[in-house]
Amino acid sequence: MSLILGVSGSPRRDGNTDLLVREGLRLLEERAGASTEFVRVADLRIERCRGCRACMRLGRCAIQGDDFEDLMARFFQADLYLLGAPIYWLGPPGCMKDFIDRTHGYYTDHSILRGKRAALITVGADSGFEPHEAVMESWLRVYGAHVVGKARVFAREKGEVLEQPQAFESVRRLVEDLC
Repeated sequence: MSLILGVSGSPRRDGNTDLLVREGLRLLEERAGASTEFVRVADLRIERCRGCRACMRLGRCAIQGDDFEDLMARFFQADLYLLGAPIYWLGPPGCMKDFIDRTHGYYTDHSILRGKRAALITVGADSGFEPHEAVMESWLRVYGAHVVGKARVFAREKGEVLEQPQAFESVRRLVEDLC
C-alpha cells in the first residue's frame, strides 16, 4: 500500500468520527507502513450538486472553483480508504452527502475506483446503521471500490468514544481485516 486516505464526514471537529478515523489511520500506518492522509470534508468548500446534468456531457462536474476536484484527486491517488461518518437521519451528514452527490459527474465511468479497497466507520446513537451504510457502500461500489470491512460504534456526545474501549477495539479489528 502506498497511500491510505482517511476521510471524516462529520461536521463536528474532533468528535467521535474524527477520533476513530485518526486512530484507524495511526494503526494502519503502524501495521502496513503506508503513508496516510486525514481529510475532514466539513473543512472543505464543496458546493452542492445543482442537478444541471452537464456532468453527463462533460464526464466531470461542471461546478469549478471549489475543493471537490482536489478531494477527488486524493481519492484517485489513494489505494485504500477509511471513511467515517456519523448517522444523521439515517444517512451521512450533509457535507459528506454533498461530496457524494458531486461524484455523479464520474458516473459514466464505473471503474474510477476499481482495485481500491475501502472500510467504513459508522458512528450512531442507537439505530440507522443499515440505511447509512447502504448509501456509503453503494456509492463506493458503483465506482468499483471493494468494501472490505465496517465498524459500528454507538456514541452520541462529543468525545464519548474516549470512554468506550470497545469503540477503539472495533477500529483495531477493522484494521486487522485490512492488513
